[in-house]
Parts: sequence; C-alpha cells; structure tokens
Amino acid sequence: MATIEAKLISLNLIEVKIKNNYYNGETCTLTLKKGKNLFDLVISKVEKFELETVYLAKLERDYEFGEDFEVLDDHGLRTSLIIDSIVRTKEFDELFYYDGEIGNFYTKIKTEFKVWSPISTQVKLELKFKDHKYETYEMTRINKGIWTVSIDQDLEGVAYVYLLKINGAWNEAIDPYAFSSTPNHKRSVVIDLEKTKIDLNKDKLPVFESFTDAIIYEMHIRDFTVNPNGNIKNKGKFLGVIEEGTKSKLGNPTGFDYIKSLGITHLQILPVYDFGSVDEENQFKFYNWGYDPVQFNVPEGSYATDVYNPYSRVLELKQMVSKLHKAGLRVNIDVVYNHMFDMVSSSFHHIMPGYYFRFGKNNELSNGSFCGNDTDSNQLMMRKFIVDSCLRWINFYGFDGFRFDLMGIIDIDTMNLIRNNLNEINCNIMLYGEGWHMPTLLDDEYCSSMRNYRNLQNIGHFNDYYRDTMKGPHHNLNEKGFALGNLVKTEEAMFSLLGTSFPVNDKQKPYLGSPTISLNYNECHDNYTLFDQLSIVLKDTSVENIQEKHRLITGLLFVAQGIPFLHGGQEFFRTKNGIENSYKSPDLINWFDWDLKDVYLDNVNYIKGLIEIRKSFIGFRLTTPVEIKSHVTISTSKPGLIDYQISYNHENYRVLINVTDSKQIFELNTIYDILANKYEASVKSLGVVANKIEVEKSSFVILRSKQLTNYKLSNEKK
Repeated sequence: MATIEAKLISLNLIEVKIKNNYYNGETCTLTLKKGKNLFDLVISKVEKFELETVYLAKLERDYEFGEDFEVLDDHGLRTSLIIDSIVRTKEFDELFYYDGEIGNFYTKIKTEFKVWSPISTQVKLELKFKDHKYETYEMTRINKGIWTVSIDQDLEGVAYVYLLKINGAWNEAIDPYAFSSTPNHKRSVVIDLEKTKIDLNKDKLPVFESFTDAIIYEMHIRDFTVNPNGNIKNKGKFLGVIEEGTKSKLGNPTGFDYIKSLGITHLQILPVYDFGSVDEENQFKFYNWGYDPVQFNVPEGSYATDVYNPYSRVLELKQMVSKLHKAGLRVNIDVVYNHMFDMVSSSFHHIMPGYYFRFGKNNELSNGSFCGNDTDSNQLMMRKFIVDSCLRWINFYGFDGFRFDLMGIIDIDTMNLIRNNLNEINCNIMLYGEGWHMPTLLDDEYCSSMRNYRNLQNIGHFNDYYRDTMKGPHHNLNEKGFALGNLVKTEEAMFSLLGTSFPVNDKQKPYLGSPTISLNYNECHDNYTLFDQLSIVLKDTSVENIQEKHRLITGLLFVAQGIPFLHGGQEFFRTKNGIENSYKSPDLINWFDWDLKDVYLDNVNYIKGLIEIRKSFIGFRLTTPVEIKSHVTISTSKPGLIDYQISYNHENYRVLINVTDSKQIFELNTIYDILANKYEASVKSLGVVANKIEVEKSSFVILRSKQLTNYKLSNEKK
C-alpha cells in the first residue's frame, strides 16, 4: 500500500490508513481538500496495528459525490479519496437509484447519451467517426448520478466510448446499454433503430397455453450450421440457421428444414449476446459456447455475415427469430447474467468499480460461478440492468423465453421482478434456469435455487432429480439409473414421471411443486452427451444395447409430466467423442453430424412420433398436482416394471415400462390401440391388443383405449 490511503466508507465517514514507518503512523489532524477549499475532519477512532495505523474520521455533512477530494495528514502528505466499498451500501443504492432510460438515443438531428456513474468526478464522450476523426465532449452531471450530453449532428454509424474520471484516474468504457458495437467490443456504435424494424411474425406462432405444452430443443448457432455435410452456406451464422432447401449427402433435410420437421415447440439457443472468447474477425480460430459475456445487450459479431457493419449482427439476429416464428417455432435465449468474461476489463467495472459485482464482508470477490466473479443482482442498478436487458430481448428482438445460466446466483427478488414484467407482456413467456445451489456470497435463503422454488413465481428449473434417476448421475458413473436396469430406483422413477412432487402409493416426495416448473432432461450442452455417458457406463456391452437404453431414456421424456427438454442431436445418438465439457473443443467435436442423422433416421422418426403423441393428448401435459392426482395412477407389480395410466377427457392412455433384461407380460383390462412400442411411434394405431401384452426388454409401450370410460372425470379442462 501507499504511505497514506483514504477511502469513503459511508456518506459521512472516511477511513484513513497511514504506514507506521512514516512518523510512526501518527497524525493529529486530518483534512479534506476540494480544490482550494479545506475542511477539517473529526477523528473519532484510532487503531494501531503492526504495520499501519487506521483512523476513522467524520465529515460534518454528507459527502458530495461528483467532486475530486484529497485527504491530508498534519505533515501535508496527501492522497486521493477513494470511493470504493460505499457503493455497495444500502444508503448509496437508495440515494442513487435511477429508474429512467440509459444509453444512446438517436435521431438524424441529434443523439443524446446517458451513462450512470455517481462516483465519477468528470465524464467525457469520445466519438470516432468513419474517417477516423475523433471528437471529445464534456458530459454534464444531472440527478441520480446520471451524466448526459446531446450532440446536435447525425451520428449514425459513429463509434464511441465513455471516459470517466474515478478515484483520480481515467477509465475508458463501452456503453452497457448500446445496441451494437465495433468488432470485439472495442467501441459502442450509434445505430438508427428505425432501420432495424422488421416483422417478427409473432402472429404466425401457434397457440401456446401452458408451459407443459412446450417441447424445448437446445441448439448452438455454430454447431448447427458448421458441418460441411449439412451443406449450409452461412456456416456459423445467424442466417445459416434459417437457410432453406439444405440437404445431406443422402438427400435428407438438414438445418432449418430439419428442425421444422421435428415437431418441437421451442428452440433454445446457446448465448447469442457478445461474448469474449471468440475473435469476431477470425471466427474459426477459436471455439466457445459463449458463457463469457462482454456485452449483454449486443448480439455476437462472429454470428453476423459482416462484423464491420454494426447493423448486420442486429438485423440478422432479428431475421433469424422472425423466420423461426414464421415456421411456428418459438425461440428461447440462453442468458448469463451471473458473471462476466472478466471483471477488471468489463464496462461495469470501468463505469462503477466495486458496484456491479458481489463482494463478501471482507471485500473478497464472490466466485460462486467459478468463472472469477459473480455479478450482484441485489444492487438496485444491476437488478434494473438485468430487467431492462431481458425486456429488450423480448420487445426488440422478439424472443419467447429465457434460460438462465446458474440462476442460483441471482437473487429471488430479481427473478420475480423479471417474471412480473414478462407477465405484463405475455404470461406464456418462458422463464427457467439452472437452479443449482452455488457457493456465491449471498445467503442461501435469497438465492434463486430450486430449494427455494416456493418463493419463485412460476419460474422453472432443470430437474436433476429426473436426470439422475433415469440415466444415473454424470458425476458418479458407477451409479446406474433406473432405465439402465437399476431396479432399486423403481419408485424414484415413478416420482420422476409424475413431476417429482406428487403422491405415489400414498407417499410424498417433495422436490418441485408443479409440472410447469419441472424441465425433464437427460443431457444438455454441459457434461457428457447421453450416448457418451452410456458408452462409458455400458462399455462392456454392444453398441446396439447402448442405443436401446438411449432410446428408452430419451423416449420417456415425452410421456413424463413436466416439460421435456431435448439436447440438439440427442435424437440421433449425438456424440462428442467422449469429451465431457466441450465448451472450447473444436468444431469436429461439437458440430451436428448430419451423416449420423441419416444413419439413424429411424430413431429420429421414432422421436418425432413420440412428440406427435405427446402433443395429441393433454394428459401428458397436465399443469397442477391436483390434476395429476385426479387423472393419473401409477403402480409397479415388481421392480423394473411401471404401469402408468392417464384418464382425461374420456380418453385413457397407458404407458407400460419394462427396464429389465427380459420380456415382461402386462395384463390388460380392455382393448387398446398400440401407439408406440420399442421401434415405432405414431398417433395412428400400430395395431390392437387385448387381455395382455408382451413388452420388450428395455422399452415401453403407449396404449390408447378404444372404449370410452363410463364415468365422469373430475377437474376436466374446458
């Protein structure tokens, strides 16, 4: 440390540290200096330590933010007054909370700029014109720590940064609220939002009444488009996702035409905001999923066809969403508000050091994300930023839902505020995330983890109980799941099929309180693909046996109560060559293998059939525990066998599951159409069965009664 240091720790209290090797660390007076003016400080406490002496000194009035101050000891030694931890106090937050708009506001006549930085003592706007000419303008401080300037000229396409004087030093920052930027987030860019208006085709979307009606399919822009065998021209681009007429070597649809044919309702896309790990000017030099945010509100430039045109990334993302909507597909965006690529280089840190990130009681940086930092959603202006950002992705870009990365790091109040704002637009906008309990420096009771689901307002969670029950946990490959023949897990599997919070045999196993917040899944971009995990767990068996178990595990998603989630390519045994965490592995590990899809087209068609069956019968998509209790019965005659029956609106469906290693006979009480067996699935009858049915090993059948029930069901949907 320097010989003397001073920092503001409350609105009227300064902490001063003086090294003991300088006059024994002693001073009789402390003085605050502003320009030529001197103000005496009242020393209220002195503590002597081995290397330094610490003084607490009171101001006679509250501190004046926006001014440069120095602190002097009685020998005239001076230091700049540092504004640091006070920005994380409740009194500061309430004093400077600003509920207005922030960013740049363009017209052909003028552009207004606003940035929030209460602790800055001077702020400038630096413009860079297309001819590389620079102009700098002083910004004016107004209410609530907002700095603003209005430039009376047409600034369309002009790049800019803010220059902020904080703690006696100058910081350079891009605009967190900007819509576009130059390549690799060097500067923000002013664009005319009128030129980005297109029809987002919201009116082309089919009716969507309940979250359990959703069938979510996860996809990464680059993975989906980059494989040469997909014959997509715009590889790694937003526009590549929506190319029509692309085909594989065997003439089967790839890309956009393929995704339209599956029957899914929601496409969940890995991060499309600007992230730090891919060079936008050399896209294929590096690979990354994108969970390293730099600009939360600017689309990723490497996904644009022209990274040097600030309109390209904005327009092409909107065009992608629009065309997916026109095809009847809703689009959910994967957002990562819990941390940033690098705190120190972030615009948040340069604009308001110490404010936007979470710290502990001893000023230690929280790292529950294991990415070097956690953002602090409890801070009012960070909360506002997250809400504003979410609303921009919905209103401006037309997205239909959010998947929150490491949602357990975000506080409950922030998530509920997002939900409330989304409800005002459309209550069917999806909001769900990873509700894992993370070691962030926020009390557990305030974290948006699944253990606190009762305090979250209809916000979904990835159901790891379902995942681990059915296939086995990825962190312990020695523990097999129910579908791999672990018969001990039969009852757990029954809970899982019912949404994991409902009575089975008069027992209650609470986990998530409603099927509308349970995302049932077997694999996602994280960890092993299902095929790779099964290849390890079942390494001593045949590929055919692995695929048999894979088909069973994947197929059960579509009959379970809750929301089915499918990792892109899971339907054709996607593999990443045994790489568990492929976030920066090369394309040949991560890409969609369209040749593999052709090889296993029968499995793709099987999954398509199951999706069609699920969509045709509302009994697989119940929305409350009461409905499930009223309309579902589930039982087991012996370990490994499950008889799962649903009666709804005078329709009776029966799912008979056999995870043992031999064929099993199930007794029947009426005549049924067979809709699905081990090899086929269709809403049209595959055959008729009565009295009893033989279910193949490691498989299930779906039966539909040919006879109407002779009793009235309660709580029927109108």
